[in-house]
Amino acid sequence: MKWLEVCVAVESEEAAEAVRELFDLHGQGGAVQEHLFPEEGQVGVTAPGPLTVKTYLSLDGSDKARLEALQNELSRLTELGQIPPALFKELEERDWATAWKQFFQPQQIGRHFVLKLPEQPYPTLEDDILIDLEPGMAFGTGLHATTRMCLVCLENLVGQGDFVLDMGTGSGVLAIASAKLGARSVLALDNDSTAVEVARENVLRNSVADTVTIREGTLEYLTQRPIPPLDGVAINIITEVIVRMIKDGLTSHLKPGGWLVASGILTSSEAEVRAVFDACAMQVAERRQQGEWVALCGTKRRPDRSRHPEGGCS
Repeated sequence: MKWLEVCVAVESEEAAEAVRELFDLHGQGGAVQEHLFPEEGQVGVTAPGPLTVKTYLSLDGSDKARLEALQNELSRLTELGQIPPALFKELEERDWATAWKQFFQPQQIGRHFVLKLPEQPYPTLEDDILIDLEPGMAFGTGLHATTRMCLVCLENLVGQGDFVLDMGTGSGVLAIASAKLGARSVLALDNDSTAVEVARENVLRNSVADTVTIREGTLEYLTQRPIPPLDGVAINIITEVIVRMIKDGLTSHLKPGGWLVASGILTSSEAEVRAVFDACAMQVAERRQQGEWVALCGTKRRPDRSRHPEGGCS
């Protein structure tokens, strides 16, 4: 498989933020950025050069719509004079798998989390929670805005001894974070076999295999096997899937007072998610937003069955 590297060099943090938002929306795994420093010995140049923001999309056809949307948005910003033209470069899969790592730096998220590559040293403070993440070839940096918001929400929600579900685990980062916050047991599900393999490797890498169970499956997995009531659920996917899963009974597995973190929601779809929250006995307790992305944190109240949407919230 080949990949497309999309690169924009900008002169200001405001322009960088605009590009990062587009890359978070359309790119594979979000944005990676770097400062271009002058070459050694270059006369008269001592400060860092432009800030370069990059993202990656597959060229197997699955990202065609996202690429077209990204190209249109980048062209619009260029026509407005906000950014220079983007540069596009094809990469072989082995090159893409390591390209973004060259400039990736440990990321501090929320009050305690530090996400880094396994090989990166990091001087930890007493309250730091380190997560060593090797996203693999399907998940980019693992630092999409939707993931960052989930991690901040989990800091405020996961309690000691909780039983947590990470639905659509991807690289496993939210499951690992829940375990390191004190969850007693974490079930992480994904219907993609590559994600399951990557998540299992990351769980072992972070020494939480005694707490986190990774399984291939989706919502049906919960109905086919007896599991105790959940204290919390994290679901970081897309609006359509979030709405469908809640209607199909995702929150029925929560204890009364249990929590749900839903991320991957575009601002244009927030009302739809809020409506299904309300209809399925979930009260929004916290809202977070980064760019066009929204995360909603809800708690389960006693359901009013007369308000359930047709066929849902069992």
